[in-house]
Amino acid sequence: MNTTGSQPALTGGRDASGSHLHAPQPHEGVPERRLRPTEVDRAIRAEELMNALVVEDSPQIAERLVELVTVPSRVEVVATAATEDEALAACDRYSIGLAIVDLQLAQGTGFGVIRRLRAASGAHPACIVVLTNHAVPALKVAAFEAGADYFLDKSKDFATIPTLVADLLSGRN
Repeated sequence: MNTTGSQPALTGGRDASGSHLHAPQPHEGVPERRLRPTEVDRAIRAEELMNALVVEDSPQIAERLVELVTVPSRVEVVATAATEDEALAACDRYSIGLAIVDLQLAQGTGFGVIRRLRAASGAHPACIVVLTNHAVPALKVAAFEAGADYFLDKSKDFATIPTLVADLLSGRN
């Protein structure tokens, strides 16, 4: 994983008991990532096709995210949603392995989607990536508390998504 240059290091997390572990952050003190349970790592490393969900109200950004997340024979975007209700319906319809979730939606917020994915994940929890224009510490904390695994700023971290997906698929998370 690239930890230099313009791409941020994805650090921080939770220990085995679920308590937050925070790696030192030079700017804000809130990590970009929390560690997920071992079951997620096993599910991600499996050679099965992973279903992905993109929750984004901008059609142009949603289209670009579909391109960035799709990995032939490994990751397929099975649904996109512009509203919380559409996203929740997709969560009920599909077994989601990866979700890219914006917090501010045309209707509702991404927080309900994060909570639903985290509650429904069972033995194979989804990897939940928040991608937002509102990357402030309070929202990072709230996203992690809701169950997000990563918190990325659209203006700075958009280009890191393919690397993040590759790292998830290879188990280097």
